[in-house]
Amino acid sequence: MENKDSNTYTAFVPEKEGTAKLFKSRWMDLLTRTSPWIIIPLDLVMIAGLLWFGHAQGYTNLASQWWWFLIGIFSWTLMEYVMHRFAFHFESRKEKVQKAVYTIHLVHHHYPNDEDRLFQPPLVNIILAAVFVGIFFLIMGKLTFVFTPGLILGYVLYSSTHYSIHKIKPPFKFLQPIWRHHTLHHYRYQNKAFGVSSPFWDLIFGTMPPKEIKNEK
Repeated sequence: MENKDSNTYTAFVPEKEGTAKLFKSRWMDLLTRTSPWIIIPLDLVMIAGLLWFGHAQGYTNLASQWWWFLIGIFSWTLMEYVMHRFAFHFESRKEKVQKAVYTIHLVHHHYPNDEDRLFQPPLVNIILAAVFVGIFFLIMGKLTFVFTPGLILGYVLYSSTHYSIHKIKPPFKFLQPIWRHHTLHHYRYQNKAFGVSSPFWDLIFGTMPPKEIKNEK
């Protein structure tokens, strides 16, 4: 990590090796932690609930609108890239903004293998899902109940991939480039390789790591 990041956040002292205490209050700090065994079932319930509600209300027909579900999954990859690049790595001279960005994401760069912070906390997860449902309903109306479940599934796939990258070696050879792509973001190029589940948008927007580094053995 660049020295400026390390110097900026010296106020955050690790609670124990491999993690950081973000709030003085034990209960507030617990709200920033979670587990895949909580988030994945929670998100699957939200996906099923939104699909059921849309069908029960006669808003949607998954048999004929399934492609909106796929568009939702694909749309997540762009949302993932945009948030990671422009929000999670936002630079500011204001201390409060610095601390907010650190709490949201840069703590993960200081403690990349802290498994308690590899998924969004449940409360944040639910609030964001509700906000996105509201926004998308204003934009696309009833199709929200097909599109948003796809978007949430995209998040589940992304988060599961991210968790796996930090916890295990790639289980299949074809996944090695994805593992390597995110590793380069952490340890060599924090201003590149913003895609986690896919390098697609890095290719589109020119934020791929240098080829000579990416292809080294």
